[in-house]
Amino acid sequence: MPQADQDVSPEPAARTSVLVVDDDSWTTRAVAATLEDAGSFRVLDPVHSGEEAIAAFAAERPDLVLMDVNMPPGMSGVDATAAIIDLDLDARVVLLTTVSPGPGIARGLEAGALAVVNKTAGERELVSIVGAVSAGESPELLKGLAEDIVISGDQLPDAPGAAPQLTAREMDLLTLLCQGHGYEEIADAQSVAMSTVKSHARNLRLKLGARNLAQLVVRALQFKFFSPE
Repeated sequence: MPQADQDVSPEPAARTSVLVVDDDSWTTRAVAATLEDAGSFRVLDPVHSGEEAIAAFAAERPDLVLMDVNMPPGMSGVDATAAIIDLDLDARVVLLTTVSPGPGIARGLEAGALAVVNKTAGERELVSIVGAVSAGESPELLKGLAEDIVISGDQLPDAPGAAPQLTAREMDLLTLLCQGHGYEEIADAQSVAMSTVKSHARNLRLKLGARNLAQLVVRALQFKFFSPE
């Protein structure tokens, strides 16, 4: 007789592997504990310098790196981010910043980081940002980013070229993205399909020479297309 079908439990979803990099051991322990408690992340052994971050990334290939921006006296998080992106153009890096956003944010985003999270962020915010970045780029992650760059007092890196000419519609879209409005919200405001907004956003990135949405904010500030003030 044929055997009755047996219930097969679904395979548990793979947890997102995260490498935490910070020169302060207390910070790495606190961040690691928060992410582990969330249940959807697997935190690798933390490292405490830019040099160690590069070596750990090369060996472990984590899904995401949480990178402290400033780690004296060795390699900065900015330089480590650039080196990791050189190893893997698809690497996902989130910058860890201090209580008051300090120097390095704009340069870290220019190097290829996708988002910024403050070390004083609540557990829910930290988990939300890390989860969002691991899932892909999202305009909502840009909210407050331009303000943080300006507050940091960090000198903007040089733009890759002269400012391109943008249409009024492109300027409107760029402003909405820099303000952190989501694709669906922008689509409703402009009475177009969300796929159209995403397509226009991709074209805008190409026009401004930005590899990702976070870098689009840097370009907007460099070319003075957007001001958070």
